[in-house]
Amino acid sequence: MDFIDYIQKYKGQHIFIQTHNFPDPDALGSAYSLAGLLAHYDIETTLCYDGRIDKLSTRKIMEEFNMEIFSKDQLIDMNENSPIILVDSQKNSGNVTDLIGNEVACIDHHPTIVDIEYEYKEVQIVGACCTLIAQYFKKYQITPDIKTATALLYGLKMDTNNFTRGVTDADIEMYAYLNQYSDMVLLNRVSCNTLEFSDLS
Repeated sequence: MDFIDYIQKYKGQHIFIQTHNFPDPDALGSAYSLAGLLAHYDIETTLCYDGRIDKLSTRKIMEEFNMEIFSKDQLIDMNENSPIILVDSQKNSGNVTDLIGNEVACIDHHPTIVDIEYEYKEVQIVGACCTLIAQYFKKYQITPDIKTATALLYGLKMDTNNFTRGVTDADIEMYAYLNQYSDMVLLNRVSCNTLEFSDLS
């Protein structure tokens, strides 16, 4: 099923985008950019997660990209019928909380541990989930704005450990695609000084 054909059913509605617990730059970049993509199709979104966002690298992303994401305890508007798209995670994978809403779709780059029936499922074994979201922008000829492109490029860079881990041809292709739209000054700013004293131990 084509992703854009699928999400048309939610036009004018509200979708929750859930990352894995304790989201990292790839999860945040994927969720943030997917929200921008869905906004292009008149779909409102809320980003959400469980756990904490306590690493300097993830806090810097939220500050630099003005990212708004809500913890499980803040989701007062979610009910059992609320549609959820999982990004960088899959239900029953062990690193994502089963929230009260209805997980209708997942977009992930990890192997499937437990087969779950979704309305839509995109699982590719690539270096970063940001690669999959970037592929949507390219496929549907939607030029990402400068912050979206930079967030995707940063998540891709971090999850592949600067392109030294788990890199595939798709990751390299999306790096080249995103590079032309990204802000290198912003990318360098969020990439530098990502360790805190507590990380050294």
